Amino acid sequence: MKPAVTAIGTLLVGALAISGAALVLHSAPVTPPTLVATPSTAPGSLPPGVTKAVSLNLSTYGDSSAIKWRRGNGGQGPHPDWVSYGPTTVLQVPAHALVTVTITQYDTGDRIPNPFLSEVHGTVGGTAQLTMADGKTSTVTSIDQAHVGHTFTVRSFPSSAQDTLFVSVPVPAVSSNAPALANGFPKPNVMTFSFITKGKGTYAWNCEFPCGSNYASFGGPMATYGYMSGTLKVV
Repeated sequence: MKPAVTAIGTLLVGALAISGAALVLHSAPVTPPTLVATPSTAPGSLPPGVTKAVSLNLSTYGDSSAIKWRRGNGGQGPHPDWVSYGPTTVLQVPAHALVTVTITQYDTGDRIPNPFLSEVHGTVGGTAQLTMADGKTSTVTSIDQAHVGHTFTVRSFPSSAQDTLFVSVPVPAVSSNAPALANGFPKPNVMTFSFITKGKGTYAWNCEFPCGSNYASFGGPMATYGYMSGTLKVV
């Protein structure tokens, strides 16, 4: 599981505060496989200008041993103890689509230094649907800043050649004493939310909770493409 994080001061609030991270977090040479969104049925009529509905299912893990595409060394990847998103971090969705993302959170967490990132941004209605490990469900616009596990944060590369996109959703940490499932994972928290794509483009996404190593816990899996960062392709 991730180490405890000590707050290092208030970061700049807003999307501009994290826009530069995209370039740093996309430098590793290994390219993960692409997860193509699955066609789905929208709950009711689609918004104006939206032509289809799709879904993506992701999970967050306290280590990367569950990520099958990395298993090239006796069933383990090069860093089996690193936190990771799965099943992959390269995502493909259609343009002009309602995209519903479900994130199953198996990892613990801590306090996120920037309260902006404990809030829901860029989703339909500005909300997300949260199902806790104890079965309680709620519609949320933020979660407790002190108990964040990871975030799913999408932003545009600096470019005027494609539509802008910013989505950021926090996922609450699983309790360290959560009951274990048959597969050995703790009973998860689940966050579901939807956002709308515009035209075609390529976007960066990553976790903004400092869950890595080295300086301010932003090294290791935080700085290596394919663990806590990836690409969203709008096609």
